[in-house]
Amino acid sequence: MQAEFRSHLGATVVWLADEWFLIGGVGLPPESDYEDYPQIGNGVGSIRQFLKQFDTAAKQLPARVEPKRLTWVLGNAVELAFQPIMARLNQVEGLSVEMVALNSRYWGQTITVTGLLTGQDILEALGGKDLGDGVLLPSLMLKNDDTVFLDDMRVEDLEQSLGVPILWSRALRD
Repeated sequence: MQAEFRSHLGATVVWLADEWFLIGGVGLPPESDYEDYPQIGNGVGSIRQFLKQFDTAAKQLPARVEPKRLTWVLGNAVELAFQPIMARLNQVEGLSVEMVALNSRYWGQTITVTGLLTGQDILEALGGKDLGDGVLLPSLMLKNDDTVFLDDMRVEDLEQSLGVPILWSRALRD
């Protein structure tokens, strides 16, 4: 259908969100298929864009850091796509990042996207575990880049419950 739309209308008007490609076990489309990312807010191209941004940022990673072990939480829809990121981060001497890929018990087990994970999902999955020196969270999990999850749990409350610092920023969006 996309080829037909491009032929007749000169543009693609229908896209699948990136997670559909991952669920189907096929690679993401090339960047050119996303045109100017008109549907990025709906998850169309967000994973492809994040991978590209990481490749650019990875060129500035240091060769070594003071020893630090972090737990990176995200939705399990992106787990395989983000394995190369994990491999690259763990090449930095002194840095150890463990990925924890979750689905949402709050919304239902079939919800696997990062942006719909709640504080309760994270607390249930990570409570009582050794999380190292901190937990990395994509700001995509938070309401409008606030410090509140979709279930109204505050980052500060999750941090206190888990007993480790929670690190989040726009740079961790997926």
